[in-house]
Amino acid sequence: MSKSPFRRIRFPISLGRLGSLSRGQAIALGLVVLVVLVGFLPIVGCPLRLSRPGVTITLWDAPRWPDESGNRYHWTQRKIAEFEAQHPLAEVILVPVEWSSLRAMLNSAKEAGQFPDIAPLDISAGGITLAEVEAGLLEPVDNFIAKHKDISPQALAAYTYGDQLWGFPSSMTGHSLLLNLDLFAERGVPVPVNGRWTWEEFRSACRKLTFDRNKDGKTEVYGFGTYILPGYYEAWPFLYLDGARPLSDDLTKYTLGSPQGVSALKKLTDLIYVDKAAHPSTGSSAVRGLFDLFGKKDKQEIAIEPWSAWAIDYLKTQEGMITNVGVAEYPSGVGGASVSVGGTGGFVVFRQDDAYRRSQIVALANYLTSAASQYELACGARVFPARRQALDLEPFGGDPLYARAAEIAFNAESLPRHPAWPDIERAIQREVQMALLGIKSPEEALADAGVAVEKLLAAAAEKP
Repeated sequence: MSKSPFRRIRFPISLGRLGSLSRGQAIALGLVVLVVLVGFLPIVGCPLRLSRPGVTITLWDAPRWPDESGNRYHWTQRKIAEFEAQHPLAEVILVPVEWSSLRAMLNSAKEAGQFPDIAPLDISAGGITLAEVEAGLLEPVDNFIAKHKDISPQALAAYTYGDQLWGFPSSMTGHSLLLNLDLFAERGVPVPVNGRWTWEEFRSACRKLTFDRNKDGKTEVYGFGTYILPGYYEAWPFLYLDGARPLSDDLTKYTLGSPQGVSALKKLTDLIYVDKAAHPSTGSSAVRGLFDLFGKKDKQEIAIEPWSAWAIDYLKTQEGMITNVGVAEYPSGVGGASVSVGGTGGFVVFRQDDAYRRSQIVALANYLTSAASQYELACGARVFPARRQALDLEPFGGDPLYARAAEIAFNAESLPRHPAWPDIERAIQREVQMALLGIKSPEEALADAGVAVEKLLAAAAEKP
C-alpha cells in the first residue's frame, strides 16, 4: 500500500494545541496548510487550475503560395505552430477562406454576430473598410503594434481612421512604369537616372521613342500606351500628377475636377493628340492587346507602359516576350514628387472584452506581420513588404526589377475608403476614358464625372 506524501509533513505545532491558539494564529496556520496542500496537489494526481486559462484564437486566412503538395495554407500553418510553441497557453484555430469570398463571409459574420478574432484584408481592398470601424467592431491597435515606425507611412495611412490605427499592415502593391530598354537604346534615349523623371523628361522621351520603323511614312512605334478599365488603376497616378485626388480628405466632396486634376488629365491627352506620342489604343479597354504591343518580341510597338508587378514575372517566364526591361517611377508633376497608386494588405483584430485574451491575439497579429514574416511572404508569394526592415533583408536580391518595383510600392497611395468607392471609381473611369479617346475635353470629362460622383456621395450620406 503506497504511503501518502502528506505523512511526511511536520507541522510547527501539534494538533492538540489548536484549541489554545488565538484567532490570528489560527488564520495564519490555516493559510500555511492551504499553501502546502496546493503545492502537493499535482503530486497526488489532482489537476492544477491555472489563474489564467488557455486562450483559443480563431484566425481566418486566405491562400498564399503553394508548397510541393499544392497546399496554399502551409505558410499560415507553420506560423501558427511557431506561435503556439512560443505561447503554450494559446491555441490557434485556422479557418481557411478564399480571397474572393472574404468580404461576403465578413458580412455574414457581422449579421450573425460571430466574428473571428483575426481576419486578413485583401491587398486589393486598399486598407480597412470604414463600416467595421464605425460599427465599433475592430480593436484600435496603436498601443499594440510592434515597431510601427518601421512600417510604410502610406500603409499606416491606409489603416488609419480618426487618428487611430485599426490594423496590422503586412504587404503592399503599387504600379510602376515598365520600359523596353532595347527601344531606348535603338533611339538613343537616356534611361531615367534611378528611375526618376519629371513630366517634361518623360514627355520628351515619349516623343523620341515614337518613330517610323519601316520608313514607309507611317508611325509604327509609340512612346507610351495604357488602358482604362473599372477596377484597374495603371493610369491613375497620371491623374494625381499635379496634386489632385478623387475625393477630399473627409471623403465628402469630389475634388478631381479641380484645376490640378484638369491640368494632369490634359497632360495625358496632349501626349496623345498634340505630341502624337501615345498609341492610338491608349484609353481603350484592350488590356491584353496593349500588353502584347509592349511585351511581345514580334510586336514591340509601345516603349513605355504602366503595370503592376505581375507583368515583370510574366515577361520573364513566358515564351516570346521581351526580356531587356527596366522599371521606373511615374513622372513627377507640379508638386515635384512621383506618385503611385496601390493597396495594403494585412490583418485586423475584432473587438475583445478580455484584456489578457486581447494580449494573446495581438501577439499573434504582430507575429504574422513581423519583418521576418513579411520577408517570407515576399520570397514565397512575391508580394511587397510593408516594413522597411523586411525590404532591407533584400527578399528580391536576385531580381533588381522586382526590388525597384518594391521600393515604388512602398510609397504607393491607397485608394479612398468610401463605402461607395466601386461606383465612384466607375463614374470617374468612364469620363477619363472619354477624354483619352478624344470624345470629351479634360474639363468636360472631369466636370461630368463630378456630377455623377456628387450624386453618389449624397446618396451614401443619407444612408443610416
